[in-house]
Amino acid sequence: MQDKNQEYENPIIVFLWNAEKDWPVEFVSDNIQQFGYNADDFISGGKTYAQIIHPHDIDEVRENIHRICKKGIKEYTHRYRILTADDEERWVLEKTLVERDIEDEPCHFQGFVMDITGQMDSEEMSVDMISTKSPVVAFVWKVEKGWPVEYVSDEIEKYGYTTEEFLSGNLNYGDIIHKDDLKRVEDELSRRCREGYNDFYQEYRIYTKEGQIRKVAERTLIIRDENGNPSKYQGIIEDL
Repeated sequence: MQDKNQEYENPIIVFLWNAEKDWPVEFVSDNIQQFGYNADDFISGGKTYAQIIHPHDIDEVRENIHRICKKGIKEYTHRYRILTADDEERWVLEKTLVERDIEDEPCHFQGFVMDITGQMDSEEMSVDMISTKSPVVAFVWKVEKGWPVEYVSDEIEKYGYTTEEFLSGNLNYGDIIHKDDLKRVEDELSRRCREGYNDFYQEYRIYTKEGQIRKVAERTLIIRDENGNPSKYQGIIEDL
């Protein structure tokens, strides 16, 4: 269930792919519409993610993902082209976390895709010169009080923190949310989980490690277990 009344202007598209042939899509955020597609086209199984990757790039993407999974790499960043619904060529940056089952086999890919065509269009800039650094920070939070962090991307350093501070359990995500915003964020998340939503968008303030206050936008996917109960939260935050 998605909130159709919420307008999302965020260019970052959130995905949850199955680790199967052609990467069937379990979830994609509504702003996939920027490429001319409807989220339901993917979630219903009518279209897989592989079908929109440029035919000149699909073999390389497949080989890279096979290598990553075989080597046990936990996260990866790719640049490649996709085709919009109108067959327009767009360059994208994909940053993804590999989720593994109890037998340590890949079961899902949790990631986000952003359009970097504007950078690639520069005549003075080659593919290798495009930064793989993202303007957003990717998180996976546990469904526990304070939101312990299961994964956070290196971009968290722009707020002064290290990934180790969160992954060690010494710092929870809730610890850096502004104290005047924390209850509102908690209440909204609880409501979304209770009412069966799959994703949500919020704006609030966080503290940097140096004590500065930054306003951020969060876009989060609620991952549910076989009984429909939230099992983890996958999200991204970016400065406003």
